[in-house]
Amino acid sequence: MTNEARKAAEERPGQRKILLAVEYEGTRYHGWQHQEGLPTVQGRLQAAIADALGETAEVEGASRTDRGVHASGQAAAFLTRTPVPAGRIPLVLNGRLPEDIRVRSAQKVPDGFSPRFGASGKIYRYTFVCRSAASVFVRRFASAVDRPLLVDLMREAAAALVGTHDFRSFANKIKGPLRSAVRELFGVEVFEDGPLVHIQVGGSSFLYKMVRNIAGTLLEVGLGRRAPESVARALRACDRRAAGPTAPPRGLCLMEVCYSPEALLERLRCRARTDLWEPGAWEGAAGASDGAASGERPGTV
Repeated sequence: MTNEARKAAEERPGQRKILLAVEYEGTRYHGWQHQEGLPTVQGRLQAAIADALGETAEVEGASRTDRGVHASGQAAAFLTRTPVPAGRIPLVLNGRLPEDIRVRSAQKVPDGFSPRFGASGKIYRYTFVCRSAASVFVRRFASAVDRPLLVDLMREAAAALVGTHDFRSFANKIKGPLRSAVRELFGVEVFEDGPLVHIQVGGSSFLYKMVRNIAGTLLEVGLGRRAPESVARALRACDRRAAGPTAPPRGLCLMEVCYSPEALLERLRCRARTDLWEPGAWEGAAGASDGAASGERPGTV
């Protein structure tokens, strides 16, 4: 904890920082970040905290997911003076949240901990469903393709994206004071599960719509509309026009937020978790038990 954070904690006796593992279906929401007059995930969480705990709290998320994007492993933290034990906070909040937002677990973390700036990396997954008639069961979680994809060629193309590169060709905007588009990807894996084709991407940080642009480009490879080697050329071009289209938001899910390089690499090796819609797939996967109150940094959320 920094000296500033320690001083702030001393000035707030009885206050704790609670880290939540949150999952949500993003279909109905205008993204994570609060927007006045619009439904957002952050807004719903803050309203639930006010209702359940009687406090006004600003919830900081690890990732500001866009409108229509889902999460099975969002990390979010807030300061509270509630006497409710950390292990009971999910139960209390879930009773006030809509059915498409759920708090999976809660744990106490150091007051200086930031779920966004403390993260070592994130894992996203983009999913296509390949059927002549799109499935009604996964239509909110996968982008429909009416034919099989050339998955081996997609894998070949994806390999060029691993490592540290300037990803300007895969960004809709370059944000931040330094305007740098250099990012490091630790893995880009393409794999099949029945009619589903997943593109899983793990990296230290991401540019605006970067994963959806990667997915749209690899989709063109899978459809035979561009050669695998064209992805490497697009990367070198540093020109958004050289890459493919932006894939729709419904197929994208934030799978996990990792708080150590070792945890990130391990989760990539085991493909993070299993399928988003598999019952019980996420039980006990928060990196700490529901009742954890040790104040230690988490491994993954």
